[in-house]
Amino acid sequence: MSAERLLSTTMTAQNERRCLSLWSLREDVLVDTGCPDGSVSLSGRWGEVRLRRARPMVREALRRMSLGPISLANVMAEMAAESAVRPAATGGHSADGPAADASAEILRVLHRLPHLVVRSLMLEGADQLLLSVVPIAQSARYQQDLAALRSPVRLSRFAFLRREGEDFVLESPVSLYRIVLHGPEASWVISMLNRPVTVDEIAAAVPLPGPAIAEIVAHLVGTGMVHSAEQPPPGSGDHVRAGTRDNGTDNRDAAPSFAEDRDPALRSWSAVDLLFHSRSTLGRHDADFGATYPLADILPPAPAVKPLPDGPRLALARPSLTEVAAADPPLTTVVEERHSIRSYGPERLTAATLGEFLYRALRVRGLHEPTGDSGQHEGYTDRPYPSGGRAYELEFYLTVRDCAGIPSGIHYYAPLEHCLVQLGHGDTDSATEDLLAEAQITAGLPDPPAVVITITSRIHRLSWKYSGLPYALTLKHVGAVIQNLYLIGTAMGLASCALGSGDVELAARATGTDWLTEPSVGGFALGAPSRTSTKHS
Repeated sequence: MSAERLLSTTMTAQNERRCLSLWSLREDVLVDTGCPDGSVSLSGRWGEVRLRRARPMVREALRRMSLGPISLANVMAEMAAESAVRPAATGGHSADGPAADASAEILRVLHRLPHLVVRSLMLEGADQLLLSVVPIAQSARYQQDLAALRSPVRLSRFAFLRREGEDFVLESPVSLYRIVLHGPEASWVISMLNRPVTVDEIAAAVPLPGPAIAEIVAHLVGTGMVHSAEQPPPGSGDHVRAGTRDNGTDNRDAAPSFAEDRDPALRSWSAVDLLFHSRSTLGRHDADFGATYPLADILPPAPAVKPLPDGPRLALARPSLTEVAAADPPLTTVVEERHSIRSYGPERLTAATLGEFLYRALRVRGLHEPTGDSGQHEGYTDRPYPSGGRAYELEFYLTVRDCAGIPSGIHYYAPLEHCLVQLGHGDTDSATEDLLAEAQITAGLPDPPAVVITITSRIHRLSWKYSGLPYALTLKHVGAVIQNLYLIGTAMGLASCALGSGDVELAARATGTDWLTEPSVGGFALGAPSRTSTKHS
């Protein structure tokens, strides 16, 4: 048999297969049909739901759904057969009444539980599911609109595909569902949705039955992963389909219109930013969140203080905090005078000034090591700025251009020892010039700053303990640190300016770190102010 004939035979066989709708409950839902009051209890991550006076067929359907995907028609057929062979103690009638009534009641119950019900599709005779639609939030509401299938459809620009175990998973921050793709067939359909396309056009390209394709697309539309094109205004449809408008102009190439493209709320978000926001907060996903210690059984915690890198060490002066407090302006004055200063004066920074600045802003005030069985206990430190869970995962590298008493080059600030450790090859290292130039361009400075502080994150300090939070939390810590640097720089009369962005590859090369284990997450420029410093927020 030729390859063309084999493919044709395969497609014909595929197109004759029916698509079955199956129902189940989320894996974390427990069903109790033995409640004393005769009700059925369904409990899961979002609490408990009680169904009172549930008929036997409903109770049996829910019990089976807790074990995996089922066909409701099969359940009703089996129970009807059981009723038919029972002794005629009930006058020959099923306790559930007509099958149609029981079916309607089961569907009514399931529609009351949209946040617990998983909908699946399977090709008749197949040994695995096509896809499953899983609710991921308590407010999930599935809205299937078969009429929408008459219009072109397109994948949402916020949808993303990833691997989970042996399945593909389709998710979107604008959807309260997760679609698990168990087999390749559903992926074939999704691969067609990068542009507006009709169900018929998909059916012409994908070896699946037309009704199955329609079912897959309907499930995608019902979750909000896929959008259907808006219908033209009443009375204009025939002209559009014919390729002309009322004024006679050709409209054959008019692109379908999608509401997502014009929604001002959605246009304000990029797909990456909206995904990051939705997954680092609660309410729109079902992933683990908070202090779950996801890596505690796999990896040890990172030390509370980073081990010192190799290199020459330069001890920094420790100021007298009593004298500092006596000389500092009031906090209100510092807050009101705080601003970004982007120009520098002729005076040089000194090692004593820089040492005082780092000591007041970033030093380790106390170290607490874990005792006994470490388990879910890691060491922690106390520092002058806040850090969630006392993680203090941020590290600080100083690129020094001009500071009296400190060699030019890149240095690591050791907050426990209050010293600098020189890295690389001093001012001969090209990374020094690159970091200074980057800071000058990023902050819009007329001249390169005397010192650039690159902030990195030992992200494992957070990911070992937290789920869903690590990167969002480290960015919040960066904000707290930058405010601290601003306020202390203002109190000391220095020219301070935060950097709005940075090159993660350059930072990793300059500091000798791995961008995956200790990525750069912020920056700060420091210098001596001029008498006519430019003020910015």
